[in-house]
Amino acid sequence: MIGDWVQRQASAFLALQGHVLGSWQGIEMAVRGADTHVEFGGPDVPCLQLLTLRMTLANDSPVVVTTYQDNDAFGLAIGTSGNWPAEEPGAGYRMRDLPELPTGQVQEVSAYLDGDLLAEVTLRVGGQELLLAAGEADEDHSGRLVWHRLDESVLVFTRPGDVEAMSWVPARTSLRLAALNP
Repeated sequence: MIGDWVQRQASAFLALQGHVLGSWQGIEMAVRGADTHVEFGGPDVPCLQLLTLRMTLANDSPVVVTTYQDNDAFGLAIGTSGNWPAEEPGAGYRMRDLPELPTGQVQEVSAYLDGDLLAEVTLRVGGQELLLAAGEADEDHSGRLVWHRLDESVLVFTRPGDVEAMSWVPARTSLRLAALNP
């Protein structure tokens, strides 16, 4: 049995179904580099790594996706907070519009749990499937990226199948579908 707060988060994601998304913005986190030279993508980066993801609905209402911490792991959280910074958050981060993400009607939403954590959410928007996951890339000493599940970033995959093909730390386990409380 998941906690009431996590259930409310899952329900809030599921409530996006039927809404129309007009635009996306994000606070993107670099996957590599130091303060003077950072990289936000590359051939080994199949997703966006975001501190915060903001969806703007057609009625101009903002919906913000972040992560929450539960002991040593993180899950996805959703809200309508207007806490969007007015300026760039600093080295290794950049705020930007995300035109690569689809707009249009949210046709389907599913929320998935890993234990009691809200680990992943899939959305079908304008006919394109997206997968949101709590996770993060860390660059090792050789420059290779190590992908961590249930970590503090919002990962956005435009090709959800890439999630299954990746090597995760810890290994990706079977997830269970979060259902609405009757």
